[in-house]
Amino acid sequence: MYDNLFTKLKVGGVELSNRICFLAHRTNFARRGRLNERHIAYYRRRAQGGCGLVVVGELAIHAGDRPWEAMIEAFQPQVVDDYLRLTDAVHEFDSRIFAQLNHHGFQSSGSISRQAIWGPSAMADIEFGETAKAMEAEDMATLAAAFAAAAELARAGGFDGVEIDMGPQSLLRQFLSPLSNHRQDEYGGSPENRMRLPLEVVEATRKAVGSDFTVGIRLCVDEKFWGSITIDESRRSAQRFESTGQIDFINTSVGTYYNLYLTLASMHTPIGFTVDLAEQIKKSVSLPTMASYQIGFPQMAEEIITAQRADMVGFVRALICDPDMAKKARAGKPENIRYCVKDNKGCIGRINQNKMLGCIQNSLVGEESPAGEKTFRPAANRKQVMVVGGGPAGLEAARSARLRGHTVTVYEKDRRIGGQINLIKKRPGRQAMAGVVRYLRHALAELEVPIVTDTRVNADFVAQQHPDAVVVATGSRPRPKPVPGNYGPPLVLDVRQVLNESFAVGEKVLFIDENGGHHATATVEFLANQGKNVHMVTSDLFIGIELGPLGDLYLTRQRLLQLGVKFTSDVIIDKIEENVVKAREIFTNTPIRFEDFDTIILDMGNVAEDQLYRQLKGQIRELYRIGDCVAPRGIDMAILEGRQAGEQL
Repeated sequence: MYDNLFTKLKVGGVELSNRICFLAHRTNFARRGRLNERHIAYYRRRAQGGCGLVVVGELAIHAGDRPWEAMIEAFQPQVVDDYLRLTDAVHEFDSRIFAQLNHHGFQSSGSISRQAIWGPSAMADIEFGETAKAMEAEDMATLAAAFAAAAELARAGGFDGVEIDMGPQSLLRQFLSPLSNHRQDEYGGSPENRMRLPLEVVEATRKAVGSDFTVGIRLCVDEKFWGSITIDESRRSAQRFESTGQIDFINTSVGTYYNLYLTLASMHTPIGFTVDLAEQIKKSVSLPTMASYQIGFPQMAEEIITAQRADMVGFVRALICDPDMAKKARAGKPENIRYCVKDNKGCIGRINQNKMLGCIQNSLVGEESPAGEKTFRPAANRKQVMVVGGGPAGLEAARSARLRGHTVTVYEKDRRIGGQINLIKKRPGRQAMAGVVRYLRHALAELEVPIVTDTRVNADFVAQQHPDAVVVATGSRPRPKPVPGNYGPPLVLDVRQVLNESFAVGEKVLFIDENGGHHATATVEFLANQGKNVHMVTSDLFIGIELGPLGDLYLTRQRLLQLGVKFTSDVIIDKIEENVVKAREIFTNTPIRFEDFDTIILDMGNVAEDQLYRQLKGQIRELYRIGDCVAPRGIDMAILEGRQAGEQL
């Protein structure tokens, strides 16, 4: 099935056992500039899962480059001892490990370093907003020396190679790009001049580590923006880098600081959208090249390698979600893989809020055992367990409990399992979320856990089953009367009624959004795709406010506006009377009336469906409540609490 993906590959002086690479990314695990046990367990777990190469990022090569607090100080001599513990852990398996060396340039701020940030020109990043100091000759010499010193420490720390970052979030890309390099000296202007500093960094790094150590580059091959790096220029750049004889591989990337939604791609972005670019670089050089971004599936990776479009394939979120993806694929069991659904909430969303890395499906991310793969502690007393609710929380609880040896049965009131996932997947571009239920359904089938659907459970039903323990995962429902007034169906609906098509929706729609995320925006897109004329109203500063950290804000707003959706923000809803919505502008208290709409849709929060829990409390010796029936939150908390309940039983 995977005749080429699991073949060996020579990269410089290193031989990889297969072509699957776990690429550099933020974890926010570092504390006080130090790599720690959390890092070691996290990367060791991915090596144990079978990937051929692990690339470690978040390495600050210079004290002046600190865009966020949780970085590893790769310029401190004591980092070598930390590195050795990490590299030894990865080398326990048939994996190799590289260090990614980077400087973020003006995609940063001086708020942590208390120093001026550097850039090729005096520009400000659109995210950080701080104007950079245009680098002087002595700064460039310092930078090259910093890369070289960091590479020496990486080699001393047991790394098998280094990757010099010239990708979307790097100072070296800023020099390569005419979009950000406006210099008039020998470091700006022509492509040759813009390559000068990156070439000096490569030369200094190679000199520091010697000819027998693997050195490669991560090259932004297309910034996909007006007046920026293009693939044609990058093909020539790749050839120039190869001609030096100082690099051993090229990892391709795309995007710039103007379109981070490409580098932080969600499920709305087509899979494999960068592979053709990687292929063009491969055809331009003889060095091993890597394709990455929105690949996600071993079969797709196999096809890329087989067609010789790239020599290696890079993954991040796929291996965060399932560290054993490579091992499962190699065993010929891809159906057992827990595929990343690109929701971005647990990984990119958390990282962009300076929280530690997580995953909505894999609640063990950041909590990996130093010993490796998580094994559930066998139950001392095996119990008969009822799980009430077949949404993600209940299914994960059943999986975890069964892995501990309990006898488990899941009961679901609807005809199919999935809970609110069944609503989510009806929304445009959100169908991938069905993968969460696909994995859990398959896992329970493998564990022979019975699922009883179309069954409403009450206290009497529970008593008849004589369970030893009950896990209540009955979810939540929309708030019935979130604002005062005389209203209801079919004129005033909630989101669930809309997606279930319980009532007809008129042509002119007022959508009141107090969610701020996909729950609201994707429902509006669902309606707008039907030709409905939708006006969104929110009390937030702007529509889609929760989508910013996920990397989905730009494209979501673009799609909605192109569909003719109207936005009004900073509005509080006071009352609804029939088809009249009385509101006021937050900052001025100016009254506003919304009227003459055919349908009014409310997305104003949920309430817990906790009646069964309250009926059973005090009646069942071992009773658990998890997910939205504790408090309406998100799928990440539902799955986390499901695992925790299974572990506690």
